[in-house]
Amino acid sequence: GFPQPQDDDERKCGVCGFSAMVLAREHRGLTNSRAFVLTACCFTAVIMGYNMYSGPNSVGGEIDTSGVFVILEKAHLKYAKVGRQLTLLNAQDHADYLMRNKEDPALYRPDIVHQALMSVLDSPLNKAGKIRGVYIHTTDKHVIFVDPHARIPRMFRRFCGLIVEVLQRMSVRSSHGGKKLLKLVRSPVSSHFPIGCRRIAFSHSAGNATDFHDYAQQIDPSEPLVLIVGAMAHGNVLDLIGGDVLCSSLSISKYPLSAACAISRILGSLERRLGVL
Repeated sequence: GFPQPQDDDERKCGVCGFSAMVLAREHRGLTNSRAFVLTACCFTAVIMGYNMYSGPNSVGGEIDTSGVFVILEKAHLKYAKVGRQLTLLNAQDHADYLMRNKEDPALYRPDIVHQALMSVLDSPLNKAGKIRGVYIHTTDKHVIFVDPHARIPRMFRRFCGLIVEVLQRMSVRSSHGGKKLLKLVRSPVSSHFPIGCRRIAFSHSAGNATDFHDYAQQIDPSEPLVLIVGAMAHGNVLDLIGGDVLCSSLSISKYPLSAACAISRILGSLERRLGVL
């Protein structure tokens, strides 16, 4: 079922951005179903004159759907109370704990997510304002939105603490202004992208390697683009996506690449395509 909205800011439609609680008040008496409120808000927004997509770059009521979205797929992010405090589990520090609980320590690699996030947020493409958002899709079906302006801790232990805070409190706000820089958003992750956007999943198993620089020349700069990169230690991202996100697949090297390396190569090609130096 759908979670009960707590206030106007917590539960918003992933497509139109209109607050579910506001709709619940304005359409009181029409239905008592929370599912109706959350799934029908896009349709209702059209009737009421709201934008179908209210992305971060919408200006003056005009819809700007261009830009790049990044999905870090199947991240193994789980926390537990080890000793006296809650901690994000990882293979290096918690191997004994994981084996006692019959878990495979090799799966617990939050460092992959950390490195991949820094590759995205530190990129010239992001500094030029072309990255619209990063979504971390976990193995527990959680979706964490990372604002492109967020400053991720460089120290791994501080990053782990940040993720635990997001998973516990559902969001982390900036120290200035209270803007939510990281927050849990509803599934499926595909509901947070403009309709008709190009979606590409990158995998070494996707067939013959393609020079992504040449491929990027075919991309329309005004077209929204979704990049899907695996954030797990082992496995094929194409097998893990399932029916949640319909996309094409691409291999960009004849060698297996880490998530951070693949992202650097992909974004570098897009920077050349878009003229970002």
